[in-house]
Amino acid sequence: MLLLDEPLAGLAAAERERVSNLIESVATKVPVLIVEHDIDRVLGFSHNVTVMKQGEVLMTGSPAAVRGDRRVQQIYTGSGIPPVEHACNFDTAMNATQLLRVDRVNSFDGKSHILHDATFDVREHEIVALLGHNGAGKSTLLKTLAGLVTPASGSIAFDGRDISRLAAPDIARLGIGHVPQECGLFAGMTVHENLSLGRLARTTDGNRGVVWSEADILDHFPRLKQRMDVAADYLSGDEQQMVAVVRALSGNVRLLLLDEPFEGLAPAVILDLFNVFDRLREKISIVIVEHNLDLVLALADRVFALERGTAFHEGPASQLLLDLNYRKEVLWL
Repeated sequence: MLLLDEPLAGLAAAERERVSNLIESVATKVPVLIVEHDIDRVLGFSHNVTVMKQGEVLMTGSPAAVRGDRRVQQIYTGSGIPPVEHACNFDTAMNATQLLRVDRVNSFDGKSHILHDATFDVREHEIVALLGHNGAGKSTLLKTLAGLVTPASGSIAFDGRDISRLAAPDIARLGIGHVPQECGLFAGMTVHENLSLGRLARTTDGNRGVVWSEADILDHFPRLKQRMDVAADYLSGDEQQMVAVVRALSGNVRLLLLDEPFEGLAPAVILDLFNVFDRLREKISIVIVEHNLDLVLALADRVFALERGTAFHEGPASQLLLDLNYRKEVLWL
């Protein structure tokens, strides 16, 4: 028997297809037990499916029975990507005040040259998506913006100030929050304590960030109301991701950097976060790295596509969302 835990997580569409085909091929020879949140692919190649909720079995049955079960739809699969009401006009976004400007930035990981003259910008109250294959430099770019990687050359201007040589704590205090792929919560500490750490040493004034009270946070993330006194390591993966986002917001950010925020989450939870991020644009700007193209293109205003550490495409997200042939031409995905 082969046991697989989230084998499709973090993969681009073409890679998901290849791995799915490989799993089906292996299953002709040995039984496969797979844990996976890509519900469409799981229901496509599985013979039997068990759905769990909070440590208990909700139901077991055929893929068709699972897909049609109202309980599963309500708590897990959701009802599809909701429409984004803002329908941002590309010209309007370009005329908004520029919050971040990255100009010809080069960054290294050891001796490996990851970012090559990377250039892009973010406007006030805008969601910008960074797209590209694995290894294109997306995560390194976010780490560079957050001060976790020091650029070898180039400039990064945030609200008109050069931050390219500032340390990560100083960048965070200026109002840039970073949510990495791994969440990075403090085990053994409650949700409330994790959020309190996010507020430490933040001096927010009228020009920096948005002050997030606990009431504001619970208004956006009501699921956490009953979990505030629970240790972070006892939360589900869905809840841990929410806490990671909230902890970043607790630092009174103006710009939120999200690295694969939907990875490994149940579709229903993904839609909850999708709606939260859509609301957040009213208060802050967001840069998001995400492999779920339909989801991120529905959410974002503008797109920058990276290849080998260079942004080779900039444009409105709506065009890539609606025109699949254009998407394949630009992104090769």
